[in-house]
Amino acid sequence: MIVIATAFVPYGGLTTVMMNYYRAMDKSGLHIDFASTNESPQELLDELHSNDSEYYCLGERNKNPFKYRLNLKKVLEKNKYDVIHVNGNSATMALELSVAKKCGVPVRIAHGHNSKTSHSIVHGFLKPLLNKVYTHAISVSKTAGDWLYGGNEYIILNNAIDLEEYKFNKEIRDKVRRGLKIDNKFVVGNVGKLNEQKNHTFLLKVFSELKKMRDDACLLLVGGGPLETDLRNECKALNIENDVIFTGMVDNASDYFQAMDVFVFPSSFEGLGMAVIEAQANGLYCFASDAVPKETNVSNRIEYLSLKVPPKYWAEKLTSSLIDRYDISDRVNKTIKSHGYDISAEAYRLKNIYMNKN
Repeated sequence: MIVIATAFVPYGGLTTVMMNYYRAMDKSGLHIDFASTNESPQELLDELHSNDSEYYCLGERNKNPFKYRLNLKKVLEKNKYDVIHVNGNSATMALELSVAKKCGVPVRIAHGHNSKTSHSIVHGFLKPLLNKVYTHAISVSKTAGDWLYGGNEYIILNNAIDLEEYKFNKEIRDKVRRGLKIDNKFVVGNVGKLNEQKNHTFLLKVFSELKKMRDDACLLLVGGGPLETDLRNECKALNIENDVIFTGMVDNASDYFQAMDVFVFPSSFEGLGMAVIEAQANGLYCFASDAVPKETNVSNRIEYLSLKVPPKYWAEKLTSSLIDRYDISDRVNKTIKSHGYDISAEAYRLKNIYMNKN
């Protein structure tokens, strides 16, 4: 079988989701290859090769979709896969699945990860085709599934995590806070790509209001993206540039959760919002926008706030949030596991789909 992701990188995004499953899955009876748009980093290649898997670079999907589809066709014809698992955020997954259908791949999985797209016209045009070319439909949440598949049936597969990795660890917390020179700070955190969807501009306004209430506050933004320069300029305009930390893209986000005191996630839209679940696994109290699916409430330590209320309202909520989590993480992880977000259990479910047992 072959798994398609939007970009094969070791930090964030759909690759991280699928590699979590790959690492946790019992691969006996399976041969799993990956393909995407970019040359793979060596660390991911080494990991795949150690498991007898291969990686195929198909070229730029957006700039040259015809060549991309041709390259995929060659890979499918060469390897005679029984399963293709396409991960994406819209009906453009039809680009890969239609090629797979023509090549005779019997199990064709569409896996939706979002509830909105910036390519709405293309999405609308390709949606009828998508419905004709997949054999199995998967979604990360009901919100995302209803949006992508309409009235058609689909399976919800939780974006599960390794709960041990995200469990609260005071030693890591102290190390990261020392390294960032925020030992005595009240740390507001966010993890996500710096793009329009994640709504960091609103978060900066919230933090600006919080600084007026708590002089010891700082903002930790974990992730990189196209809006970083704009956001840095916004920090200067709000006079908070000395209190906001941009980490850039990292492959150890779990360590940065440890350093936080509260987690804020004001996304404009989400298919699920994996970072909110990871934050709860770490014992953090979370504030998310009401555009984030309620399936992310896996601990009752999260509040959903409207983006229509003033940033000051969010800031006031932050000042009253519970920040002591030393005895919370273990208890929360048991609850998260019961909600179906344990990677071992979900990897077992995914393998059954691959084996066409669902």
